[in-house]
Amino acid sequence: SGQVLHCPYEADKARIIMMEMADALSLDLVSKGLVTDQLVVTIGYDSKSLETLGCDYTGKIKVNHYGKKVPEHAHGTTNLKRKTSSTKLIIQAAIELYDRIVDKNLLIRRLNLSANHLVDEKEAQEETTYEQYNLFTDYDRLEKQKKEENAALEKERKLQQAMLDIKSRFGKNAVLKGTNFLEGATARE
Repeated sequence: SGQVLHCPYEADKARIIMMEMADALSLDLVSKGLVTDQLVVTIGYDSKSLETLGCDYTGKIKVNHYGKKVPEHAHGTTNLKRKTSSTKLIIQAAIELYDRIVDKNLLIRRLNLSANHLVDEKEAQEETTYEQYNLFTDYDRLEKQKKEENAALEKERKLQQAMLDIKSRFGKNAVLKGTNFLEGATARE
């Protein structure tokens, strides 16, 4: 999903928009019965950034299709530990990636968040994984942690499905989160 911002945003406010986009992406994955294990974030900067920073900007500059000089966009990829459509895991990964690649001194004009390696949820559950054992790992504790994590993810999945049902019946703004009311948030619009 991508979003072109009506006006340039500072990095902190654009971070809120990235959280909203990750939330919407995870709900979209749930509604389509898909899971992902890779996210890609692309951040396009505004040409006004160069005017405000002047000579202080030392990064790469390119000319956009309007003929304006703009800072080169930031682009990054992150792999998730498992195939998932979990809102919690997707938001966490998207924000970590955003924080890693964004230049906080520049104004942001465009945000893109993509999910790669999409697989049907049922196929992902049927996949077998292989693990090499060692003598120093407590596999009983590890198995217990996996069961607890799977139970938490299943609970979150049911909550996501309930949110989708409410939104489909009463409209997309029927359920809003606290971040949707922060200054700079755009999901309500």
